[in-house]
Amino acid sequence: MRKLTKVTRWMATAATLVGVGVVAPVVTAAPASAAGYGCAGNLSYSKAVYGNRNGFSSKLGTVYDYFDGTYNCSVFVKSAWAGTPSWITLAIYREPNDGTYDEDSGDFSSYAGPVRIKAPGTCVVEMLDVYSPGGTQAYVGQIGPHSCG
Repeated sequence: MRKLTKVTRWMATAATLVGVGVVAPVVTAAPASAAGYGCAGNLSYSKAVYGNRNGFSSKLGTVYDYFDGTYNCSVFVKSAWAGTPSWITLAIYREPNDGTYDEDSGDFSSYAGPVRIKAPGTCVVEMLDVYSPGGTQAYVGQIGPHSCG
């Protein structure tokens, strides 16, 4: 009889856990608001960034661009190595490039930026350089042009 009690308890626990899994919704993190990153405006563009150097090919993070009617403000939010400092350089400029840009570089644990540029009526481009915590370059490239207008 004792075995039946243990089995019955185990089955009741398993049924409860399965029931919770079926009923409980899956919660995914949404990107923080512009203000959460020090930007103003509404999200105008986002792009997932995947490794393209030294054997890295998985998702490293996402570039978010916000526009308030005058300024574009961009951040790069890490998904790889989140919580661990790694070197990132993020820059934003107008397209066509007139030599004006804003840049943020350093060892970041969660995101790089914000970087801002006054760009009404023109496109913007981000340049991004991402390294692993061990110092190996995982991505370098241009995001855009986008958010034209």
